[in-house]
Amino acid sequence: MPEELKIPENKVQGCLSTVHVHATTIDGKIYLKGDSDGQLTKGLVALLINGLEGCTAEEVNAIQPEFLKYAGIAASLTPGRNNGFLNMLALIKKKASQLDSELQSDSGSTDSSNESETPMYTAMINKLSMLKPIKLELVNESSKHAGHAAMQGVSGTETHFNLKIVASCFENMSLVQRHKMVYALVAEELKGGVHALSIVAKTPDEDM
Repeated sequence: MPEELKIPENKVQGCLSTVHVHATTIDGKIYLKGDSDGQLTKGLVALLINGLEGCTAEEVNAIQPEFLKYAGIAASLTPGRNNGFLNMLALIKKKASQLDSELQSDSGSTDSSNESETPMYTAMINKLSMLKPIKLELVNESSKHAGHAAMQGVSGTETHFNLKIVASCFENMSLVQRHKMVYALVAEELKGGVHALSIVAKTPDEDM
């Protein structure tokens, strides 16, 4: 990271080490640079940059802090390092939102997104794409459950989904841990209308 980018506006507050993160946008995608004076925090910054670079602001802000626990990262960090990692993520989210607002303002757009007939499907696909899957299949099975007693009085058309996702990030994780990671990413949708999500989560080797 160039020294000229290590300015107060790019400094992460609340970290045990000195950490800087800089963000830019190209064609609506967020690109990041970061550095730290500590070896451990340098690695944590690199982890976030590798995972989030090239995503949209919406995708960046969809990341929930709970993924730290489900990915097994939190267990390896002291409380101070854990808080510092969350502060890094918070600053990246803030910068992504600022860049997105500037982009919308420059384009003169007053409509940040088009209305979608399948908002739950679209939101879940966007969030699950954060896992960098090599295969991502999300099928709306809601029509098959419309007549069930449990669905009486429910008018939504996006209530039941089947998911198959293949990603290298699932390596060395149990099925329970994989499912928890997926549930953490789409927690908002599960609270907002999706009643059931059937999950098949595999590594690339398992999908061969």
